[in-house]
Amino acid sequence: MIYPMYIDGEWYSGSESGRREVVSPVTGERLGYIPMGTREDADRAVQAAHRASKTLARMTVFERAELCMRIADKIEKNKEKLAHLLTMEHGKPYADALGEVAGATASSFREAAEQIKWMNDTIIPLRDPNKRAYTYRKPRGVYGIISPWNFPLGNACVYYLAPGIAAGNAIVWVPAPSSAAVASEFVRCLEEAGLPKGTLNLVIGEGPVIGDAVVVHELTSAIGFTGSTPTGNTIASRAKAKPCLLELGGNGPSIVLEDADLEQTAEALVRSSFANSGQVCTSTERVLVHEAVADRLLKMIIEKTKQVNLGDPFDSSTTMGPVHNRQVADKVLSQTKDAVAKGAKLIAGGKVQEGRPTDLYLEPTILDHVTTDALINMEETFGPVLPILRFKDEAELPELIASSPFRLSAAIFSRNVDKAMMMAEQLEFGFINVNEGGSYWDTMIPAGGASGSASGTGRSGGKWSIEEMSELRTVVVHFTGV
Repeated sequence: MIYPMYIDGEWYSGSESGRREVVSPVTGERLGYIPMGTREDADRAVQAAHRASKTLARMTVFERAELCMRIADKIEKNKEKLAHLLTMEHGKPYADALGEVAGATASSFREAAEQIKWMNDTIIPLRDPNKRAYTYRKPRGVYGIISPWNFPLGNACVYYLAPGIAAGNAIVWVPAPSSAAVASEFVRCLEEAGLPKGTLNLVIGEGPVIGDAVVVHELTSAIGFTGSTPTGNTIASRAKAKPCLLELGGNGPSIVLEDADLEQTAEALVRSSFANSGQVCTSTERVLVHEAVADRLLKMIIEKTKQVNLGDPFDSSTTMGPVHNRQVADKVLSQTKDAVAKGAKLIAGGKVQEGRPTDLYLEPTILDHVTTDALINMEETFGPVLPILRFKDEAELPELIASSPFRLSAAIFSRNVDKAMMMAEQLEFGFINVNEGGSYWDTMIPAGGASGSASGTGRSGGKWSIEEMSELRTVVVHFTGV
């Protein structure tokens, strides 16, 4: 089975020597092959998108809305097939994969279809009574999209593909190679929906080759990227003056104050730490707990973590599947070992579950008394770990928060909502949840890193994606006959 690229309305499987195996983290079996594209493939894709962008720009918002609705219908029709492949290629539980396909991916096109019809123009009042100025939104042109593997369809569609097409952009999509098979199958839905030739082009390959070729291409107008901070920084540098929508690393703190509802807090922390095997940019990756309640909270976390069922993603009782790849597993295990060496106490997990088809089934891990110099505190872990750091006085919080450079999301737990709200307004994060886990997010909420941090720039989600993926134009009219 070959999962081909899609360029200028044609499927392309590349040469046999340039293909890579698709191996399932669930079973270890080979699912098929993906072609590894070249810079020439990227050039063909951008050229095709550039030609198509003119047609898209001339379409009315109602025509693009109808196209998005047709795409959503095709996704719904194929949701079980896509979810099955998503689970096999990624490792997440089938129920979660089905939710990603139908609940996020299909919905994103329906939502974009509605939102684009209400992105109203503006009349600007001027001092000169004989002049009028108005603004209107236009697509940027060719958008290069480089998407991650943790939500191969959800992230790509909610953040970029649905709002990008609704706004009238042509797109060159470079998915993560390790989740490119499901991306290839997904594009068939768009083709069946009657997507105009060249509107969306799927090019598969390594970031330094394909991603870079798209970013630097003279006909690429703007870039969208979700992924690591080092890669995002490289993209921003290579893109030069092109607009960049970048959601980068996260390691946001969940702050548990002395008056928190511990039962509610434990439930939220466990859910936010182990959902998608912890492979979420906004996952709970470090918990800052007041010493007065830390022991009680830890007991509750331990009991609730026992309910996390690691296992076969196709078993309906499973709530957590394997991590996606060897790199994730190695990083989690090495950071856990580093934390223990620096004084942390391993409470649960910290190893691979035995008797599984692959060595990617990492047990949900809890660490207590983590020190600020531990890598698991300073860096983004991106795995099923719940590290706890203790503080005795709230005056310690600024220094604890500053021990990691990421400013994507955070959480505050307190019964005193007034105090929590005031604290939230003082924290420099893209978004902050009060009495809810840091990973909670609705597609209508603008997401993105705080300015000057290691977590990126711009806002994605809801109408904010459409705003980022279009630009304001202004026309000034002088009424000469007045």
